[in-house]
Amino acid sequence: MPSFFPKGSKVRFTAKCLRERARDWWEEVGNKLRSLDIEAMTRSDFVKRFRVEFAPVVEVKQLTREFLDIRQTTETVAEITAKFRERSQLVPKYATDEDIWKTRYHNMLRSDIREFVNFSTCPTLDDMISRAWEWEIDLENIWKRKEEHGQMTGVSTKKAKGIDSRSKGQQG
Repeated sequence: MPSFFPKGSKVRFTAKCLRERARDWWEEVGNKLRSLDIEAMTRSDFVKRFRVEFAPVVEVKQLTREFLDIRQTTETVAEITAKFRERSQLVPKYATDEDIWKTRYHNMLRSDIREFVNFSTCPTLDDMISRAWEWEIDLENIWKRKEEHGQMTGVSTKKAKGIDSRSKGQQG
């Protein structure tokens, strides 16, 4: 929380941001604790209580596995980045370590993008994301030019679909 909050107000402010089931849970906790106990509670204590209630160890392990298994396949850089950011926030031990984020992000990119996104030219995760996005656009432009060139020369740049070597009239 920003430092302009008085010490005892951080937990109260955080609690005011809760909704639905989480808000009901906090009201129940608040009814059990004295006002002074809540004022003395640190944000870290609040987060621990919250995680015990809403982030059981089994679920956190599953979310961690999902985060570590993300791979870009047919998604655009924008789509995979959104998925990456969403999942990384759900895994507390990765949520604040940019070096882990960068390594994980780099490893999940498609190889044709990953080869042009490197750690030495991208000091931050945002730099890496920008570079991946730029390279994705460049790749699209390269493919468009190849297709246009192929149309001008009469050569197709698309892969041929599997051709059945047996003619329809033959049996065998």
